[in-house]
Amino acid sequence: MHVLTDQITQIVAPLDYPVTLQEAKDHLRVDISDDDTLITSMISAATDFCEAYTQRAFVPRTYRADLPSFYFGPLPMRPIISISSYKYYDTSSPEALTTWAASNYQLVNDILHYTEAASFPSWAYRADAIQITYSAGYAPTSSPEVPAESVPTAVKAAILMIVGDLYENREAKITGVMQTTNPTVMLLLSSYRVLT
Repeated sequence: MHVLTDQITQIVAPLDYPVTLQEAKDHLRVDISDDDTLITSMISAATDFCEAYTQRAFVPRTYRADLPSFYFGPLPMRPIISISSYKYYDTSSPEALTTWAASNYQLVNDILHYTEAASFPSWAYRADAIQITYSAGYAPTSSPEVPAESVPTAVKAAILMIVGDLYENREAKITGVMQTTNPTVMLLLSSYRVLT
């Protein structure tokens, strides 16, 4: 069983975008503030596209996976920073979550494994019987933290290229066909794409 993206919920949003408004304006050669709101929305849209295509979280945030049974394997939206908690609904108390001890599992290369010492309790029969809370994204290394500092340069370049396309072609109308994404964008993102 693999955790699907519709089985996870973002419970803490990222504090920033992978590229700043100023970086986008410099890329667009825009030096007025009239379009700041528009450009920010384009950064958001470009980020959403790139994250969905690569199946990665660029700036750190927190997710919760709701699953019907105990799970071990790859977690969505890599890279995984840490597991905050692994909880379950016990059959003896099906309305209250119980924390499964961290000694029962470990995270290695974005993959959740159970340890040799793992002890598996019985769990309630429900779609969200198991709840794994974890943080994902490229973790900053500075202090104080700059949320987007560790995002790969190629990813930032891809987002800026999409923003550029959106900004230059915002009035374009296409009839009968879907506009294709710039192949350079796909090339920049290709090595970061998670294939399951």
